[in-house]
This record gives sequence, structure tokens and C-alpha cells, in this order.
Amino acid sequence: MAQVYQAAEFSSLQQVVGLNDDMWRDMPAASINLGFSDDHVWVRMPLSQLPFDYQRQPWILELGYPLLDHIELYIMHGDVVLLHTDAGNDLPYSSRPLAVPEFAFPVPPLSQAQWLYLYVHSESSVQIPIRTFPEQNYWQQRVGEVTFDAAFHAILFSMLAYNLLIFLLSRDLIFFLYSLSIGAFAMMMAALHGWTYALLWPESPHLNDLAILLSLALSEAFLALFGVSFLRLRKLHPRAFMLYSSYVVSALVFAVLAFYLPYHTMIRLLTGQAVLMSLSALALGQLLWWQTRSRDVFLFFLAAFSLLIGLFLYAMQKFGVIPVNVVTEHAAELGSIILVVLLALSMAERHNRERQARLAAQDVIINMQREANAVLDQKVRERTEDLELLNQRLREESTTDALTRVRNRRYFDQRFYTLYQDAFRQQTPLALLLIDIDHFKQFNDTHGHQLGDTVLQKVAQTMQQAIKRPQDSVYRYGGEEFAILLPNTDESGAIQVAELVRQRIERLRLEHEGQILSLTVSVGLCAAIPPQRDQQEVLYQQADKALYLAKDQGRNRSCALPLSIPDSQQQSR
Repeated sequence: MAQVYQAAEFSSLQQVVGLNDDMWRDMPAASINLGFSDDHVWVRMPLSQLPFDYQRQPWILELGYPLLDHIELYIMHGDVVLLHTDAGNDLPYSSRPLAVPEFAFPVPPLSQAQWLYLYVHSESSVQIPIRTFPEQNYWQQRVGEVTFDAAFHAILFSMLAYNLLIFLLSRDLIFFLYSLSIGAFAMMMAALHGWTYALLWPESPHLNDLAILLSLALSEAFLALFGVSFLRLRKLHPRAFMLYSSYVVSALVFAVLAFYLPYHTMIRLLTGQAVLMSLSALALGQLLWWQTRSRDVFLFFLAAFSLLIGLFLYAMQKFGVIPVNVVTEHAAELGSIILVVLLALSMAERHNRERQARLAAQDVIINMQREANAVLDQKVRERTEDLELLNQRLREESTTDALTRVRNRRYFDQRFYTLYQDAFRQQTPLALLLIDIDHFKQFNDTHGHQLGDTVLQKVAQTMQQAIKRPQDSVYRYGGEEFAILLPNTDESGAIQVAELVRQRIERLRLEHEGQILSLTVSVGLCAAIPPQRDQQEVLYQQADKALYLAKDQGRNRSCALPLSIPDSQQQSR
């Protein structure tokens, strides 16, 4: 959760730090969206809520919208600035903290850091979706995002090349107009996602906004010309022909005005016309389909509807009406892919019907189109399978401790809650073991962190080998503390497992610099049939108390405590 402050006038960092808390409003950090706004926006967020140890490891702050003009990042301790970084589309690409299309700020470990402050001012839509990652995790998730963008543009450019080839073979103008519209749209999406800025004109910030406006205007002009040609509006519907001709003229006028008027004005005009074009295409397609009952016109109607939905969601997100999420952020891409495929099918249907009465040689084009569609479908399936595999690996990595390769604290919290609920419903016992390596800090300080890491790995491996049942699981809870969950296990069974783990660890021997080192662990456990729902914290607290009891009694031992629900909680039930 983050807090947002916006005002018409600029406020300095010192002024913002001194603001009263009631001047800020809470917003989810991952979906801050203020639409098109001229306000000066400040965002603050306490670093204590980050889900990783930001004080001991480098991490990266990402703003997932690449069209913000001016950004300033401050990492603060009280009113002292520990880190200050500038970025934005009004600066050359080479000045970015990280060379990625989105804005990403590397942050070193800062033990004194308390607050994160962001200042944003932009002519484009003010979207500030904040995500934070440990440095290694950030580059892992970038793989999926780049793969999605690559797959999207691969589909568009495949269809562009295919339709250009069909145009060269058939000399049919409709395929040329369709190719131009695909090319303009692909350029627009690349500009919106920051790829043209990164690859084509990295030292000319002003060109990116201009490229977005020009490519959007040309997309509208070429799509309108394509609709006129495909539906034969000059002959079948003169009024619709005049309407679409006006769309072409206004789009070209907007393209010229883009050189003179502000970005925020032009993007509103062009987005509004895009929605009007989609609505009119939807109505016209439905009308002509009722009149002709032609399958190619019906596919045109479906294509217009898919584009309308995609543009509507995308536009509403940019204007701040609906939140930023995966669906709204990629609505235009998804709508355009469906549009491209349906229009390709629609053109194939029309030409297939017409060519049946023409020369037999034209059947070659139909076979080429079928083969191209099959190749495209195969590429889409392959990319989808690759993305699913990558996402599965990323999910696995996010729940596994990198050092010990056992499950981490995050996965423990989820699994503990699930097993507790299952035990309550089925009225079966659940056992929780908390294991702490004795004198680990002293061991670490004496022999070094590298050997300390080896100890953690050996202890985790020994625990994994000690448990026998598939449903039993080991977790690294934090530091030198581990946890074991034993479903359907009473106290006596849990004590046996605890002693087995303790004894095996006690028998471990580590050779270091000519010395043979040993180590021990203390185990606290609690096992019970849950008497109430949502009381897993009580079970954990009892196991934790038992762990401290084992330490107080001299360490290298196992202690168990029964589950007891406090009277206040029983009465509240």
C-alpha cells in the first residue's frame, strides 16, 4: 500500500515530508492510476512493508508505465536523503538508471532507510504502478515480460509480411491497406511500451511522444481506408463512405497537428476518434451482416467488436477510470491480435467465395493463407507453452529459499494456513516443529559466513532426509530457524520426528581448517486437533514457547507444549 499526494502547484521534498498524514490518500502501490492530469504527484511508501530484507540486499523499484515525463526517486531516513535518482521521458535514454523500457531504479542496501518518496509529473496518463523486487528476482520476471512483447510483435509482423506477400501476388489493394494498418499499429504499441525510444531514437526524448501520436493517427487512417475498401462502402453504403472518409481526413489532420499541439490534447482527440471508429464499425458491420448474411461481413463485425472492447478498456485505464492490471494494460494488444486474426479470416472468406468463380490458379493463394495461419497458430501455441513453463518456474523460485533449496517463509505461511483449515475440518491432529540452530551467530562469527551458509544447507538437507512421508514438509522460516509441518500427526509422533531430526543433526561433522566441527539444534513443537477455526497463530505461539523452553533447559533438546486457546478468544467465539 502506498500514499498519494497531488496538487496543482509544485511542492519541494521538504514541504512534502512535512505534510500532515490527512493530506495523503491510500492507494494500492501496484495500481496507482490518476489518468491524464497536470497535477504534481508525490507518492510515499514505508520501506518496512517490503517483502524482503531491503537493508541487506540490493533491490530494484520498477514503475511499469514507460511514458512518464519526469520522475524523481528519494530514499529517506527521517528528513535525510540517502538516495536520489532522476529519470523520465524528458531525459535521454542513456541517462536511465537501468537500460529497460520501463523505469527501473536499482537501490543498494541501506540500513538506515525508512521511506520511499516518488515525484511524478507528466503530460501522458499519470500511471505509477510500483513493484519492488530483490535484484535477482527482477531480472527473472523481466524474461516473461520481454517474451510476451516479443510474441505480440512477432504475430503482428508475421501478419504484416504475410499480407504484403499476398498483395505482391494478387495486386489487391485491400491487402496493402491492411498491411499498412498493421505496421502503423505495431509501431504505436512499440512506442507505447517504450521499445522505439530504447532502440530507434534513445537520444531524442521528444520523438517518442510524437511517434505515438503519428502511429496512432496513421493506424486510424489506414484502418478507415481498409474498411472502405473491404466493405465496398462507396457502392453499398454511400453515407458510411462519407463518414469513413471524414475519419481518414481527420486522422491526417491530427497527424499534422501532432507537431504543434501538446501531447495530452492530441492523445485525447485520437483516442476519442478511435473509440468512435470502433463503435461505427460495430454498427455498420452489424447492419451489413443483416442485409447480406455474408460470413466475411460477420467476421468483420466480430473484429470491430474485439477492437472496441480492447480500446475501451485501454482508454478507460489511461484516463484513470479503471485500475491498472494485466487485463487492462494489455487490452489493446489482445483486442488487436483478435482483430488481426478475424480480419485475416474475413478477407480469406470473401476471397475464397469470389475466387471459386475465377481462375483455378488463384487456389494457390488460399492454400498459402491456410498454411500461414497454421504456422501462426503453431507459433502462438509454442510461445504460450514457453510462457506457461517460464511462469511455472518463476512461481517455484518465488516459494523456494535460494540458499537451502527448501520452501521459504512465504510458502510456509500459505501451507500452514491450508493444513490448519484441513485439520480443523477433518478433526485430525496437526504438528508444528520449530527448529533453531544452537549458537549459530557465534558459530558464524567465529568461522565465517561461508561456512555458516554451508551449515544451513547441511541442516536443511538433513531435515529433508529425516522426514519420510510425502505430505511432511521442511521450511526455512528465517535466519537459522526452520519449521516442519506434519499433517495427521499427534504429539508422540511429532516428538519422534523431532528427536530423529535432532539426533541426526547432532551426528553431523563438518571439517573446516583442520578442525572437526559439530552442531546441535533445539526443537519446540506443538501438536493438536484444532478446536477452533483460524487459530493457527496460537499453535505457532505454543511451538515457539516450547522452542524457548528447550533453549532455557540447555539447548540440544526437544520440548513440547499442548495447544491452549486463551479465554478471551474462546469467549469471542
